[in-house]
Amino acid sequence: MKKSILAIIGAITLIACDKENNMFLTPEDTFIVKGYSNIIETKTAFGTPSDTEIPYKWTKDDFIWLGNNKSNTIAEDCTLANFQFKGGTAIVGTGHVFYNMTGEAKTAKVLANQTADGNLGNDGDFGYAVLDEYNSFYLSHKTSYLWFNTTSKDADMPKLLSISLKTEGVAIAGERVYNFSIGEWEDAVSNGSPEIVLAFDGGYQLQESNAGVMAAMVMLPAEVAGTALTVTYNFEDGSHYTQNLNPTKDFTQGKTLRVSQEINKSDLVTPEPELDYVLRVLTFEDEDTKFEPYECEFYYAMLDSYDYKVISKWSDFIPTDGQYGNGHGSYEWYDEGNTELAFVKPEIETWWGISGHAGVSNYVGTCEDIVDDFALFMYDLQAYNVPGGANGSKNFCSQYGYLDPEEYATIYSPSGVLPGLQFKDEVPRVIDHMYVTNTSYAYQILIRGECDFGGSYELTDDSTFKIVAYGYDSFDDTEPTISEFYLLNTGQRFVTDWTKWDLSSLGEVVRVEFNLVACYQGYGRYGLVIPAYFAYDDVAVRFPKN
Repeated sequence: MKKSILAIIGAITLIACDKENNMFLTPEDTFIVKGYSNIIETKTAFGTPSDTEIPYKWTKDDFIWLGNNKSNTIAEDCTLANFQFKGGTAIVGTGHVFYNMTGEAKTAKVLANQTADGNLGNDGDFGYAVLDEYNSFYLSHKTSYLWFNTTSKDADMPKLLSISLKTEGVAIAGERVYNFSIGEWEDAVSNGSPEIVLAFDGGYQLQESNAGVMAAMVMLPAEVAGTALTVTYNFEDGSHYTQNLNPTKDFTQGKTLRVSQEINKSDLVTPEPELDYVLRVLTFEDEDTKFEPYECEFYYAMLDSYDYKVISKWSDFIPTDGQYGNGHGSYEWYDEGNTELAFVKPEIETWWGISGHAGVSNYVGTCEDIVDDFALFMYDLQAYNVPGGANGSKNFCSQYGYLDPEEYATIYSPSGVLPGLQFKDEVPRVIDHMYVTNTSYAYQILIRGECDFGGSYELTDDSTFKIVAYGYDSFDDTEPTISEFYLLNTGQRFVTDWTKWDLSSLGEVVRVEFNLVACYQGYGRYGLVIPAYFAYDDVAVRFPKN
């Protein structure tokens, strides 16, 4: 506490008063209270702390109340303050002295948003004292405080913008009545908040050590021992650091608790930027079916026959036992009302005739029993060594199609040579990503290094097998953007898990075509000797936020 001496200046006569405190002043008189800051527990701004305590001092614009009478503010920071009361009313009144009161000299208002400028008075600091028989008093704090001793070893840390403290529903800010007649806080809190945010105007550069008090927060006394508290440090670059506390002490009136924390750049968490779009995802799962039932043509390559089938959900595309798969099927699908993506067969047929396929599948495995390329077409649709579709789903899609190296020039003029995806409503959009993996058929042929329909090759550390995506921003576009994904990279690194392929670099497109490309060892007398298949799932498309 700090002792403040009550004195009368000029022509004022000091009247010996009894406990009724019946002192009065004339209108022209000035009544001065002298406040000293040579004792630890008083006032609003911090001095240099010791190991266990923080001294306070008077600061510019401070004022006090005597009864219900408000003093003038002081003009500057000081260790000895003269608080003036103009005459004309009963100054001493009941002899109760308050600092930063609201209401009728008995309510403390602790703000949920505070400013870390070293001056706690404007943020809800609350003190109370009673005049003694010599018209002196000791002002003691009735609010509680949390002292943050936050440091960093990194000189290039972003500036600290704010610190927030959140309890498990216990009010630490708001309006609360201090019952000075019994010297206790009343239980009720008006406009209570379990969180206080302490802001740093212009930001604060953390230092490796703090000679003084970096910042402190004013709080209402609260029973928090044994509960969980969350402290969040927010920085100017949008990053943050979270500290979880389990206090063993309550927030007690007049007491300061210290939280020491070193934070370095490697500790910061940078949130994902807020996006101006939402993602719609093509999953091939039955529960995500958006299209209306329709009749679709199937071609069964092994039987060289056509059939028609009613499609009402994604699984209806999957070949059943005895159908030999849909081979290089001529069917089409459309994710209507969701991503608006459609598989449409190429407009120009290539030498392999049936124009490629995209087969919905749920077949997975290793297919180590593949004998030649004319094995059951179920193998064409089988993803290699995965439990199912991407992200724990069941269904996915298998894609086939390629152009030989000497035909690459035809990719650019016109499009429509390769199988792929397009937005059937012809609205250009960004395809954010898809998940891809090897098929069992392609993987086993790559491992064996041979294929019955065109020759063999030696798998080396330089061998590669990749998907090339060509994005067209219109159906007349002849200069597509390109993105590549390696199913087999140098060093014989195979993709055997569902892997995210970022396609956003293609930009807004109306059509994306896929080509399977190998290194020189992968081509024989009749072209690519590696099965031109890959599996894909969860195609995500960007749509503007409503």
